[in-house]
Amino acid sequence: MLNGLATEKLEDVTTWITQGPNPFFTEEGTIPCLTGRNINQGRVIYENADFISEQEYNNLSRFQLEQGDTLITLKGKGSIGKIGFVTEKKNAIFSRNIGIVRPNKEINAAYLNAYILSKFGQNMVLRGETGGTGQSTLTCSYLKSLDIPRIENENVIGNLVWQSEKVFQSAKSAYSEAESYLLECLGMTDFAANPDAYNIKTLKESFLETGRFDSEYYLPKYEDYIELVHSYPNGYDLIGNVCDIKDNNYTPANGIQYKYIELANIGKSGEITDCNELTGEQLPTRARRIVHKGDVIVSSIEGSLDSCALVTDEYDGALCSTGFYVLKSHQHNPETLLTLFKSLPIQNLMKKGCSGTILTAIGKSEFEKIPVPLIRKEVQEEIAKHVQKSIELRMEAVQLLENAKLTVETIIENGGGNLLIYNRLQANAFEEWNHAVWLLFTEIGITSDIDVKTSIVSTYKKLSNSFLKSGRLDAEYYQPKYDHLFSELKRFKTKTIRQIATLSKSIEPGSDAYCEKGIPFIRVADLSKFGLSEPAVYLDKLEFKDTIRPKKDTILLSKDGSVGIAYKVEEPIDVITSGAIIHLNITDKEVLPDYLTLILNSFVVKLQAERDAGGSIIQHWKPSEIEDVIIPILPTSEQVTISKMLQQSFSLRKETKSLLQEAIQIVETTIEKN
Repeated sequence: MLNGLATEKLEDVTTWITQGPNPFFTEEGTIPCLTGRNINQGRVIYENADFISEQEYNNLSRFQLEQGDTLITLKGKGSIGKIGFVTEKKNAIFSRNIGIVRPNKEINAAYLNAYILSKFGQNMVLRGETGGTGQSTLTCSYLKSLDIPRIENENVIGNLVWQSEKVFQSAKSAYSEAESYLLECLGMTDFAANPDAYNIKTLKESFLETGRFDSEYYLPKYEDYIELVHSYPNGYDLIGNVCDIKDNNYTPANGIQYKYIELANIGKSGEITDCNELTGEQLPTRARRIVHKGDVIVSSIEGSLDSCALVTDEYDGALCSTGFYVLKSHQHNPETLLTLFKSLPIQNLMKKGCSGTILTAIGKSEFEKIPVPLIRKEVQEEIAKHVQKSIELRMEAVQLLENAKLTVETIIENGGGNLLIYNRLQANAFEEWNHAVWLLFTEIGITSDIDVKTSIVSTYKKLSNSFLKSGRLDAEYYQPKYDHLFSELKRFKTKTIRQIATLSKSIEPGSDAYCEKGIPFIRVADLSKFGLSEPAVYLDKLEFKDTIRPKKDTILLSKDGSVGIAYKVEEPIDVITSGAIIHLNITDKEVLPDYLTLILNSFVVKLQAERDAGGSIIQHWKPSEIEDVIIPILPTSEQVTISKMLQQSFSLRKETKSLLQEAIQIVETTIEKN
């Protein structure tokens, strides 16, 4: 097909095609350095980037990004050829596992990017992958030889790509305006959680015992957590006594390839999601801890203390960052040890022990002094069964994804081009939501992570005003910020969800019922505030023909795991949702579906979900608690205004999708016709 067109080599339409450098990363750096994880489905994602110093950035000035650049991942099995289009000038560089393509003035940069994203461009890029079952690579010399079709519609296609970006930004703005308007209507633009906290300690009770003068160390909640651990019937001991801390440095050998685990590779459920594969000389200086099967690695860095994981067979002999503690317990099995470090008491006691100015972390002496309960053996065995089942299911999911990659040609023939666009739009939606949340936090006066994550509050409740009313004894449930929220809501007419809508629960068929074809099975991971992503599994049509389906204006609300995600279905859809997703169908004509959906996604409900949801590893929001959620009811005219703003935002998103599809379709159709 390409031979039937006028083509030029990629190196003839670019000013620069090269691989990135091997920069010196530093925890104190402020300039993002992009790696493979920052390139996803056509977009550049700056979150979770590694950082370099400003001096290093200036030293590597030739690798600074410019608007119109296309970035391509060059390394990593299953990660080769991911594309990211640089749509704005930003202080950032890229690392050695990324290649850059910088177009010259003779070709439209956006058109070039659209072609590389098309099924033809992607197939030609993937054709250059080398390395077999080992470390896969893509070379810049191969990229230079790619044939680029020169067609009459290049500027038209390029304009569509940029127009799509413009509409995308408008969609972000529209959603932000809707949230801001809602807060304004509620009179909560200045809402902030109560930050008051204090404790009184004599010098003998504080510094002379601990050597610590920082007030955070003595907050009352930490004493409560210590008392909780001390009261465990089976006893407790200190981490230094129950665990071997493997902190000897390992020196990697040059020319030998290692798996390297860093903070970004740790999932929320205690799993290692990925790793970098580098030779000894390529590894950063912090890659000095060797791990083995059955070890538990625990982050020592404040802000990432919940980055804990169990080392499985796949990562036996890998290296990890010195930012982790590597542990093996002779009192607990690995699964129980992992669960303990993910639990609320131990997380808070680790936070208590953190110190430092710019980079705060918990030192070894403080870490060893943390008390942990000595869990009974029969309980440990039950915990281990559940954790191992979780690991097996994750491995099954990874294998399914790998199988999909091996059949990429079949997928493309069945609409792969559309799938690429769809996945990219989903990534855009998540990025948009993160930006909207930041704008919301700015509006309501929360301008730092400290306000949200580490504000410490205290309150006093009698038994008659706490447990006898709610059945809850956990202190977190009674934080003043919740009282403040409900006090603010009293200024409005309110109703509970029970008065507004009916709740219906779907099914949990189990992994044995999963199919490769059939009715899409939507789980919480497939649900976002902006829609449903392509599911990884399906269910049999006949077996589940009578299972509940979402109707027009049904609101899907997550109740397990990532609780409180709400999405309104525009039209009836033939999908089945998991038992972790509740179906809300409005029965009260006084409440509009779009308005209720926005309220459910706002902090008004998020705080109520945060208060109610329990669970140490996986949060659970009970349907009975959801039914009691309080919703402020604004006048119908205000709800209509909010609904129109939201509908405009979703309309712009559809337009974004349409423009991207049109751009890529023009490229593909032009090639096919010739």
